[in-house]
This record gives sequence, C-alpha cells and structure tokens, in this order.
Amino acid sequence: MNWPGRTTTGIIGFWLVALGVFSLSILGEDRYPACRAANEKVDYGVGLSISENTRTLIESYRQDWRRLCSSKAQAKPSLGQIFVKAKQIEADFKKVFDSFDESIINESNFDSRRSAAINDLVSKKYPTFVPAFKGAYGEHEIFSPSIDAFRKSAPLGNAEDRTFFENQLSLEGDFPPYITRTWDYGGCDRYGEFDWTGTLKAIAHVKKQVKNSAYLKESALLEEALFRELGTSYDICTCRKKDAVIPDLLNVQKYIRKEALYASQVPKVQQTIDSIRSGKIQVKSDAEKHCSGG
Repeated sequence: MNWPGRTTTGIIGFWLVALGVFSLSILGEDRYPACRAANEKVDYGVGLSISENTRTLIESYRQDWRRLCSSKAQAKPSLGQIFVKAKQIEADFKKVFDSFDESIINESNFDSRRSAAINDLVSKKYPTFVPAFKGAYGEHEIFSPSIDAFRKSAPLGNAEDRTFFENQLSLEGDFPPYITRTWDYGGCDRYGEFDWTGTLKAIAHVKKQVKNSAYLKESALLEEALFRELGTSYDICTCRKKDAVIPDLLNVQKYIRKEALYASQVPKVQQTIDSIRSGKIQVKSDAEKHCSGG
C-alpha cells in the first residue's frame, strides 16, 4: 500500500518524538547503574538489624536518586545533597555493625558462616538497591558511598558536582591513595608512583570552585592526610626506590610556594626535606627490606 506523503511524514514524526521521549526517560537507568539501583526492590534479608529510621533514610536517599535520574522531575537534588545523605547512611551502618558485633561477642559456638552471610548482604545484596554504595564485613566493616559510582554519575549533577567528582580525588578505601597496603594495619608510601602535586592541585581547584560543605569536608580530610605524610618527623618507608622521595618532596614544595592556600604547609615540608638530608629522618625501602610494620 502506498501512503500519502503528508501522512507518512506525520507518522514518522510521531514515532521520532515518541522514541525521543522514551529514550530520555530510560537514559539515566541505562547509562548510570545508580539510577537502576534506585528502582530495584528493597530486600534487607536476614542477619542485620536495620532500624526504621535508617530504612526511612535509605528510602529517602533512593527517592533522591530517582528524581535526579528522571527526565520528568521538575526540582532535582544535587549530587552534593545526595552525598550528604549517603554519609548519614554510612554513619548509621557503623552502629548496625557495632550492634551485630556485640550480639555475637559472647557466643561460644559462633558459626563463621554467619560472618560470610553478613558480608554477602552488604557487599552484594544491599548495593543492588542502595545506589552508589559498596560494603564489606570481615577484616573491615564498611557500608559506604562509592566515590567511583558517584563520579560516573557526575554528568547528572550540577557544575559543583562535576568539579568535585571529575577532579579524581581518591577519598575512599581502607588506606589513603598514597599508601600501598602491606599488612592489616599499615603500608608503605608511594613515592615515585603517586602524584602528590597533582592531587594537591585538584584539592585547591575544588576549594576555589566549590561551596558544598560535604565536598569541602572530604577534600579537607584528604589534604590533612597528605600533609601529615609530607610533613612527617618520622622515618619514611617508601614502597620502591628511596631516591624518589626527595624529588617528590621538592616538586610539592615548588608548587605550594606558589599556592597561597598551602602557605602554612611550606615550613613543614621544608623541615622534612632538611631532616632527610641531615639524616635525622631515615628513608627505607619496603622493596629492599620490609619496613612498614606488621
């Protein structure tokens, strides 16, 4: 059958509009795993006692994600607002873990499979419906926002969201990004590997461009940790070559002398450099001989 030209054009136009609307409505869910998780069925399973207040907080958090991901929502939250709730959920789960630990501490016949079951809940089950979260139970007990998942969702947010997450600040994990773990409670410094100066530049950029208090707090925590290491008065255990330490410190010093935000840190880094050169601080290599404790 031959359709009249005008009718054919009208039909094609209708389907293009329809497909466009459909594509927009599913874009977030298809492209961003956090959007998909926000629409998944909630199932806390058996093993952990999750209070009604925490469940309500999680549902509010999921609703915020659904609004952010929807093409139809009028008033959308920022990723920064969602991140604040994520940190509240993280704090609540510390209490959840403490409660579970207290419940088993005096059990004479504790079945280790219960720990494995709890790990499955927080590492596999819960992240399917709590967007942008990751968890573990065992050697470490965490149920925390995944910075990587938030970073991947940054295009959904506003300019501040994108500035913070696209600056690639590493703000999660059991150990800071400049340390390689070598045992349960410690590790060696990644001199010659980690970009100390680049990370400080990223923090400075965030501090100048972002006003969200949650983002500024996270950046400040990383900044403080970096300068504790760079301004240390203790012996240094580097992961690889010992001769990479001074060049990294000199590069940092060169940069922070020009950056007013870090003016107060200049004397501390200089003291570390001077102490290494004088022998007051010894530099050891974990690659040569284990020096990171444990």
